[in-house]
Amino acid sequence: MTLNLRQKQSGMIRTITQDRTCPAAATFSDVAVPSADALLRMLNLHSSATASKDQLELYKVLILDKFCKDIIAPLLRVSELRTQGVTLHLLLEQERQQIPDAPAVYFVQPTAENIDRIVQDAAQQLYDIMHINFVTTAPSRLLEQLATSAIKANAVGKIAKIFDEYLSFIALEPTFFSLGLPDCYLQLNDPSAKDSQIEAAVNQIVDGLFSVLVTLGVVPIIRCPKGGAAEHVAAALESRLRDHLKARSNLFSEGTSALAATLSRPLLVIFDRNFDLSVMLQHCWSYKPLVQDILGLKLNRVALAPDTSGLPPGASLLPQHQKKGYDVDDKDFFWEAAGALPFPKVAEEVESQLQRYKAAVDEINSKTAGNGAEADGVLLDHDELLKRNTQNLMSAVSSLPELQEKKKVLDKHTNLATALLTAIKNRGLDGFYNLEEDLLTGKADTGALIKLLQGAKGSSEDKLRLALVHLLAAEQAPNEAELQELSAALTSAGVPDTTALTYVARLRRNRLIGSARPAPGTGHGVHVPSQGNLLDWADKALGQGISTVTRSVKNLLSGARQAPVAAALEALMDGKQGTPEFESFAVMDPKLPAGRTGADRAKGPFREALVFMIGGGNYLERETLAAWASRSQPPRQVLYGATDLLTGEEFLHQLEELGRRSGIAPAAPAPAAPVAAT
Repeated sequence: MTLNLRQKQSGMIRTITQDRTCPAAATFSDVAVPSADALLRMLNLHSSATASKDQLELYKVLILDKFCKDIIAPLLRVSELRTQGVTLHLLLEQERQQIPDAPAVYFVQPTAENIDRIVQDAAQQLYDIMHINFVTTAPSRLLEQLATSAIKANAVGKIAKIFDEYLSFIALEPTFFSLGLPDCYLQLNDPSAKDSQIEAAVNQIVDGLFSVLVTLGVVPIIRCPKGGAAEHVAAALESRLRDHLKARSNLFSEGTSALAATLSRPLLVIFDRNFDLSVMLQHCWSYKPLVQDILGLKLNRVALAPDTSGLPPGASLLPQHQKKGYDVDDKDFFWEAAGALPFPKVAEEVESQLQRYKAAVDEINSKTAGNGAEADGVLLDHDELLKRNTQNLMSAVSSLPELQEKKKVLDKHTNLATALLTAIKNRGLDGFYNLEEDLLTGKADTGALIKLLQGAKGSSEDKLRLALVHLLAAEQAPNEAELQELSAALTSAGVPDTTALTYVARLRRNRLIGSARPAPGTGHGVHVPSQGNLLDWADKALGQGISTVTRSVKNLLSGARQAPVAAALEALMDGKQGTPEFESFAVMDPKLPAGRTGADRAKGPFREALVFMIGGGNYLERETLAAWASRSQPPRQVLYGATDLLTGEEFLHQLEELGRRSGIAPAAPAPAAPVAAT
């Protein structure tokens, strides 16, 4: 069984513009395959998985709300929408002009506001006919609102069909998804939140997870830590699945799905973010996590800030100085090949690929020069020479587009790597990464921490993140004197607000979060050399090419630690009874009657698992789990998802806001300038 959610979701969106047929069974290895398939089916008006010529020539307008626009963004580009007959894609919230001869496909969330806007469009007769697709199940009260309002507006005839799509998730890669809920950690941990707000947040998470499982066509065994948000979500999801499976006809179609051909069901492990906070705050050193944390990767797109170094103050930006956007996804060969590599290895790979490209171009040039009249020492006649030159020219013409596309990809990643290099140099991120790795393995001392905090390198956020990793990695929660010393060091280093530090210390004292000190095991951390070496090769690389990076940087596998989430997943998938991870996790099986735990079915071993993090995740955590799965014997298949993907600074701001809402007063501004490191 395989897991590709991305392709399936994309296909389902495409067929939203065709008449509906039963969706094909999903495979477990690619969360994006079923997601893509669903989108294609939607765009084809649900008629079939493959659009006919007449259907593709039928021009349509696609209407999206903000959430559904984010779902489509990583899957279908404008050119792909046009191949499905979509000439315009517009936001539901915006004012739109009338296009009376074109059908409209709506892909929106089932909310009262969206219902009102749909009825308004129908009453104004903006489009010829309207196909309504809700991203998840529309409650009966909203369907009644739609029907009543359409009747009052005399617009019932404008609404052709209504569908529930079960696509309430964002498939970023074949085994990687997000629910697009950015403030979930803040909502679920807010001490002032009302029960109704908590339930609304839980329902959104359950809707998203239910959509993922429907798209994959699997009913998993569910495990989660006992107590807290994870168990709350798991219980609600189990109840939703159990109620759905009671229906005579259900969306999983298990009799014909890929799951029926296997002897085992997948494991769904739901974690609360408090299980391991450190991974959200620590600095990283591999390519994909760096692009997310430093360059702000969102929805498989990176926007680089303009280079204004050569412009005088106040000058207007020229076209070459505008912000540039780059798409990176599983179709990008370099992104997939180098995504998990340490940053200096990425530079080596860029240089290697460029050399291959130049060699291929030189070979084409030599073949198409047309000045060789001999082959293997034999003089060729005119006809044979013309034939060979024609063949070489045809070969060059067919290979040039591929080479040009490859060059574009390499140029893109050269620009991204250069931007990363600049940030690493300016902020001294190698020093933060190295010290955090030492903290997490118990090798660092307080003196090294204070020295780096009071150094000139690093932003206020970098230093606060380092201090938080230190606090989380300590074997014991810090006492008041230790906390005051750390807070004073941050304040003297120019950090204006240490609310997050006080808040996390309170969580540790109350044992509301897990320790970041990892279990012994095989890690995949990379230790980089000192700050001085980094600056040496950074200066050279910026002026002479990115490959210079590799001359001064060594990459040593530390092999010293295993992340807490990976350790827990290993115990659960292997069925290691008697271990704290295995025994402390609740077991739920939607196929069993309510009240039965299904403990026997959770013994494993499991070959496939879905890991879902409530409160936010990131590329670093995903990479950690993927590395563990690939080196397991036999290799495992792990699909990773989170309520949203957050950078270290974004998560830090949520911790600060929670501290303020918990009554923690921000620290006073620093009275003195930062002390330069000696």
